[in-house]
Amino acid sequence: MKGKTVLITGANTGIGYETAKDLLQRDARVIMACRNLNRGQQASNQLVSETGCNENNIRLMECDLCSLDSVRAFAKLYNEEEERLDVLICNAGLSWASPMVTTDGFNSIIQANYLGHFLLTYLLLDKLRKYRRSRVINVSSKLHNKIKSINWLDVFTQSRTLPWFGAYPSSKLFQILSTVKLRQQLYGNEGIDVFTLTPGWVSTSLSNPTPQAIGWFGFIFCYPLVRFLKFFMAKTPKTGASTVIFCAVEPSLEQSEDLYFQNCKAVKPSSLAINQLSADRLWKLSRTAVELQ
Repeated sequence: MKGKTVLITGANTGIGYETAKDLLQRDARVIMACRNLNRGQQASNQLVSETGCNENNIRLMECDLCSLDSVRAFAKLYNEEEERLDVLICNAGLSWASPMVTTDGFNSIIQANYLGHFLLTYLLLDKLRKYRRSRVINVSSKLHNKIKSINWLDVFTQSRTLPWFGAYPSSKLFQILSTVKLRQQLYGNEGIDVFTLTPGWVSTSLSNPTPQAIGWFGFIFCYPLVRFLKFFMAKTPKTGASTVIFCAVEPSLEQSEDLYFQNCKAVKPSSLAINQLSADRLWKLSRTAVELQ
């Protein structure tokens, strides 16, 4: 990875932090795209301390995926100031959150996990094309298989969602569907490999329910159970990051036809996640939603 530049969204905590740490130890240059610059700076300082890397190998940049204007501003600045982009890791996201609508009019989880990354990837494609072979990695979730059908009339607002899980499984399903379509769009001599993966259940704050999301009654009974199960069953962030790192650095994946990974091995996602008609329809709706012509 020496001499390569990796952009990681949500690199200030959990899987993103452990991924950044590993890649810095491989002499990569890491760009940390974070919504909260204070937390991002703390993570950046800690990464320098833990890895002993050159401070010039880390750059912290502000990017709020729940604001399309913020994504556009970030991409513009990146394209103007950064020379290269070898690996884009779309890792940041929300899981348990109150059913709020962003200023762009979308469900916050759908926008943070999917639409924001969809736009970001599109705006950075020219930079990715410049340095072949580059990679795009979408961090999804096994929970995508909870979705058995898509309500196309409510696709990005998600006013009707699964009990307990909310819009999270849909957002992760959309990540896989868009990976399928992006791979098709780039097929040929573009020189960009595109993968998606599940890191498994990782013990981070991302997995904690909130009273606003599930109600106080559910929170009182659910939160202790989640904490108990996480202690015995969840992966550490370092273990959870292993498949992300694998997809970023493994040489045998160059021009690989494998799409979806779990525990550093190619596996099959749900049948809906690779449905061609659904991928085509979602792609068109997504382009309209983020105002791409």
